[in-house]
Amino acid sequence: MPITGVYFLPASSNVTSADGSSYQTVLTRLKSQYNISPLGRWTLDHRLFRGTPLEGIAYENLSEDGSKGQASRYLQMLYISTRPKYSYVVATTTSMPSQTRAGTPATSSSNGESAGEPAKVFSIPSGSQSEDFIHLIVARMGPLWMPRQVLQVNNGQVFEIGDFRVRIGEVRQGQGGIQQVRGTICEIEWTSGEESDWVTGEDVVKSFWSALNIRGAREYIRVSGMDEGFGNIRQWCDALRLRL
Repeated sequence: MPITGVYFLPASSNVTSADGSSYQTVLTRLKSQYNISPLGRWTLDHRLFRGTPLEGIAYENLSEDGSKGQASRYLQMLYISTRPKYSYVVATTTSMPSQTRAGTPATSSSNGESAGEPAKVFSIPSGSQSEDFIHLIVARMGPLWMPRQVLQVNNGQVFEIGDFRVRIGEVRQGQGGIQQVRGTICEIEWTSGEESDWVTGEDVVKSFWSALNIRGAREYIRVSGMDEGFGNIRQWCDALRLRL
């Protein structure tokens, strides 16, 4: 089983190329550091909904000092063209992890994970059934779920680099003609990795990214709930649940 890591470099990061694009920065570093072979294009669509407060129902979360706080409920829907048969729905009642400040080394999202159960993940067939599900959430369950963001990668690139497959794309928020660039996302897949060798694989993925010498990225490898399945989907959804 391949070992993967997902990195998100915010558009606000001070590590950008001459044209101001973090995407071009990552692409330039890849080309200068490695011998890359293009494999094609990929796309992504991610939707985030936040649960509205329900009268008479409290979702409490314990902080480190034992005090109670309100936990937020989130529903995410992810379609990625590298898994074309399905869309993935991720539901959680944990609070947002704390934001990593731009300009600091990439750190695992698990370091800032709030208390709560791991997210629940399930898949539905892509296409019309996925669209029907979105319509159900928006049109029929609006009082329960408030749309927060729509993110897309429309023209990402895939490269083969030795035993690695690397996907990079520019993340844009919004739909239609007006979209805001939110940053660059990069997935590093070590195709020779084995599930029983996860610790070694994690180090290999981190070393690959470190060689690019790009600071300010957020790292998602050992995320909450990895042992419960859909590990790579959890990585993507944690990375795309931007701090609003």
